[in-house]
Amino acid sequence: MPVGSEVSDDTLKLCADLFSSNYGIWGDQAATISKFTVAGKKVKMTGARLRSQCLSHPESSVLVTCYIQVGPLESEHPQLYGHAFATVWDYGENKVGWVTQLVVDAAVHQHYIATHLLQTLKCHSLFSRVNIVGLVLSHPAACNALAKYASANIKDIELDFIRQHAKGILASSPITYLQATQLRGSLFQDSSTSDAISSVFTEFYIDHTEPLAVLEQYKKKGQWCLV
Repeated sequence: MPVGSEVSDDTLKLCADLFSSNYGIWGDQAATISKFTVAGKKVKMTGARLRSQCLSHPESSVLVTCYIQVGPLESEHPQLYGHAFATVWDYGENKVGWVTQLVVDAAVHQHYIATHLLQTLKCHSLFSRVNIVGLVLSHPAACNALAKYASANIKDIELDFIRQHAKGILASSPITYLQATQLRGSLFQDSSTSDAISSVFTEFYIDHTEPLAVLEQYKKKGQWCLV
């Protein structure tokens, strides 16, 4: 489990390819970002962008990967099926551990790989003092995996803590895109115009059709409290 300075360009290339194949497609407003972001097209990533976005503070960042042997021969190289980037920083007397990217190959969804990746973070010395964890992702399964990291149930997480500290935690982050996010939902806005309780607006216009379908399943089971 390497820290940022130990992650090779070859590994980042594999992670970028996994992201580009599985993260999602651009939504209807994608054209407002740039002429290269086209609605319906896959969201692409490069190794260089991963290094700048997820490993910009290399000594306080870590990468966890999941490789699976898919061929019958031991001589065949295992393939990358999931990865998680995370960064830690101080927030007052607390230590924040933030998952900056979590991607799992669609072929192995619902096989607890996201849960395994996040649980593995606990084994790294950077996370030995972490007592606050978070992520900004549109997929409810990712949020559920993070709740498991904290030995919590996603439907019973402490909303008062989020209301009181989310703004300060994000403001103290060394990650640029987290500093720029806008908190949305009834936890943070007196007159919220959506059904969201705790969310952020990132101006990253990805299509949410599949995550919303999964969210409905969580809500039907009474397993959701964030929206």
